[in-house]
Amino acid sequence: MQVLTGGDLVAKTLAQEGVEYFIGVLGGQILPLFDAVDREPGLELLVPRNEAAGAMMADGYARASGKVAAVISTVGAGAIYSVAGTANAWGDHVPLFSISPQVQTWKMYPAQESLQGCYQADMLAGVTRWNCTAYNWKRIPRLVQRALREALSGEKGPVHMDIPVDVFYEYHAVTGKRMRRLMPPPGSSRFSGSYLPERESLRDALDILEGAERPVVVAGLSVLRESAWDALASLAERLSSPVALTPAALSAVQAEDPTYIGILEHPALGNLPETLGQADVMLMIGSTLAEQEQVMGALDPSRTRIIQTSSEPELLGALGGVDAALAGDAASISGALRMGITGDSSVRDGWLKACRKSFEEALESAREDARGEGPGAAVNALGETVRPQDLMVLDGKHAYYWGSLLCPAGGANTRHQSWGMRGVGYGLPMAMGVKLARPRERVFALCDSDALLHHVQELDTARREGIGVIVCVVGEGFAWKEVAEGFGISGFEVTGPAELMVALEKAEESGSAVLLDMTRYGS
Repeated sequence: MQVLTGGDLVAKTLAQEGVEYFIGVLGGQILPLFDAVDREPGLELLVPRNEAAGAMMADGYARASGKVAAVISTVGAGAIYSVAGTANAWGDHVPLFSISPQVQTWKMYPAQESLQGCYQADMLAGVTRWNCTAYNWKRIPRLVQRALREALSGEKGPVHMDIPVDVFYEYHAVTGKRMRRLMPPPGSSRFSGSYLPERESLRDALDILEGAERPVVVAGLSVLRESAWDALASLAERLSSPVALTPAALSAVQAEDPTYIGILEHPALGNLPETLGQADVMLMIGSTLAEQEQVMGALDPSRTRIIQTSSEPELLGALGGVDAALAGDAASISGALRMGITGDSSVRDGWLKACRKSFEEALESAREDARGEGPGAAVNALGETVRPQDLMVLDGKHAYYWGSLLCPAGGANTRHQSWGMRGVGYGLPMAMGVKLARPRERVFALCDSDALLHHVQELDTARREGIGVIVCVVGEGFAWKEVAEGFGISGFEVTGPAELMVALEKAEESGSAVLLDMTRYGS
């Protein structure tokens, strides 16, 4: 027999389903959950300085680990602040579990004047894949499990749950038998396997691919969400096809892979518009509907045959007619196509080599532009020091423009940016979340000055929680060394390669967060 509050039910259900991190700011109405996290073995609580940054930390953690973290925000203001961070996860289909208390059930809908009360669930509905309100104590476990199922299914995304404060504080004595009825066994509430496309559609796609002379594969962010990078690389090699990435999928293919030809719509990669214009077949793997719309808008359907894929069958054909459509997860589709291709791929070797050569020429031109001083020179120097296993978050126009080219991915799922909402300011908290997921690796936050200022206060969280990210700042000059020291972490002014090497060595020795001011590099 044990006495459980609504907060205990939330914590126990999430722990049973594999959630380890709870990230949030304290509030009186959500104290039962904070208390429950403290009582539950294996759960860890992190307290950011801002609810939006907390959601961004959970976002980074999910990107790097494939696991869900819980984002806690209190009623009213806290829930509202969290929307900005949750929106980034929504735009990039990142799974996270957001939870907030609400005022008492008898004050909620329609709203009665109440301290902090507002229609917060309605606000979060626009930036979540699924949301609910738990009006009954005993229904909490199944709603939590339903939320996780929605977060981790199909194209994935954030979910939100409101719990009225009286339900949060409600408690009951529970026997073991009743607990088993309340909370089904772990993993029993959602499908976690993969599924293949149906045979006829697969045959149609294979016929198109085997007849192609100039195919191009476009890989999207679901390749990262579904850990499908090995299957994709194997398919591209067998097909002898170049692979272009959407901006949201920076590390779906390693930069040294001979099939990689760059990032769609990158201003420095003039090779890609010509390549897309010459392609006779376009295969979109792991691309969300938003990414597919971007790709299809650049094609002439009368010249290029299109193969669409999606993990959500109802999205196939949503953008108009295509030549073949496959429902399934990215890894399964890639594997099925790889096994089904039986023709001679050597006819496409010349096409692949020409596309790769055009990309390398565009990349070399960008390196020439980066010589001397400024953000390009700083990022180029940083790129020469990073290791294949290092992880990096890019935040801001200079960070993305130069970082995606000159700090290329040496390993799968090692480069991250928030692309769906086209916002800035997420770099530091997202990198902190990545570091939580990959504590043994070096994690860089490459940020423009204006981007870092959005959540600069999280330098204090990095210090307080011992999260050893390396923050590299480029762009507009600012007194960043003094800012870092004001938050209690080490700051270094880096104007040349020797200073960069020394700063990185000291950062590794300390194991704590550091900031490298590279805004005056080369001057």
